[in-house]
Amino acid sequence: MTAKAPQSPRVLTLDVENSPHLAYTYDLYGADIRPDQIMEPARLLCWAAKWLDRKQVLFASEYHDGVEAMLDGIWELLNEADIVVTYNGVRHDMPIILKSLVERGYPPVAPWQDIDLYQVVKRRYKFASNSLGYITKTLNMPTKLATGVPQLWKRVLEDDDKAWTKFRAYNKQDVVVTENLFKVLQPWIKGPHAGLWSGDLGSCPSCGSDKLEPAGLTYTKTAKYARLLCECGAYCKVLNNGQTRPI
Repeated sequence: MTAKAPQSPRVLTLDVENSPHLAYTYDLYGADIRPDQIMEPARLLCWAAKWLDRKQVLFASEYHDGVEAMLDGIWELLNEADIVVTYNGVRHDMPIILKSLVERGYPPVAPWQDIDLYQVVKRRYKFASNSLGYITKTLNMPTKLATGVPQLWKRVLEDDDKAWTKFRAYNKQDVVVTENLFKVLQPWIKGPHAGLWSGDLGSCPSCGSDKLEPAGLTYTKTAKYARLLCECGAYCKVLNNGQTRPI
């Protein structure tokens, strides 16, 4: 019996927190630190994740769950995900996770597609700052939590329980904020065609909806296409075969 194909991609929003490198150095400014000066390299401390439109925010840490359970959990989530939404995750979060997995001998995770909102913001808009906190405040959205605790990272590394409570809340809030921003920016994002999962390549490429209205024509250098506007706010063009594509 053939398994039923999913009607929409499994979209996972993800954020990680990691420790800093600890090293011996003779200088405070412009230090040129050699590998043999590193006493303890950066490591994954915790992750928070959320499936799109589900209420539960998942969390695991080395402090609460142990390293093995923490890594088992993120490996399983990534293995299920079709799309992973992050903020600066392509350059930061995902390499930290994958380094941790390969160090522990995990097999490769099933491939997924990245949507890095930091790259979207940096490429499309000219905000005064591209930080997640600044962007969400500017858009009048719920934003990142202020830790309110001096040297929170140091206290976390010392396994201070109260510090970890704040750290967990901070990590989980980042995931909620990132998902909310994804929903706002989704019509602007040229990601994978949502119809690949439903089988309807004539639907909206951004959200998969079939509620599309005619919106004139769109032109390339050599051709013109019918233009459609989705209820989500995204525009798309219609190819000769009836399939839609982002504009």
